[in-house]
Order: sequence, then C-alpha cells, then structure tokens
Amino acid sequence: MEAAMQDDVREREARIPEKDGQPIPPMRADVHSDADPAVETPVEARQGFLDRPVLVVLVAGLALAIVGWGVAGMLAY
Repeated sequence: MEAAMQDDVREREARIPEKDGQPIPPMRADVHSDADPAVETPVEARQGFLDRPVLVVLVAGLALAIVGWGVAGMLAY
C-alpha cells in the first residue's frame, strides 16, 4: 500500500511543470477585503458588451418567444 502511494506521488510530481528547476506554484484567486480592495481598469471590470448584436439577439429571442406563445395558444383551442 505504501509503495503504491509513493508511486502515485512520484507520478504526480513528474507532471508538475517546472520553471528554472523549481515547481511552478498553482494559481490561486486573489484575496481581497474592504481594507485591500481589488483595483481593476474599466476594461478588466467590464463583464461584456451591450452593443447592437447583443440587443438584436435579445429582441429576436423575445419576439420568437411571443410568436411561440401565440401559436401554442391558438393550437390549444
């Protein structure tokens, strides 16, 4: 059991990428608090674009939903 565990550890460590001979530490999320808030540029803070293509997709989806609702209502009676 111990030997199998050692083999697993060796195999895992062989897969760890290295930089200058030292293992690269795993990336972790930054810890922010009220005392140390995250500082982001407007581009980093933006979650997405509300431009014409997005608006067209939203309006077209709403129109299709209304048409589908109407067709379903007509077929139900």
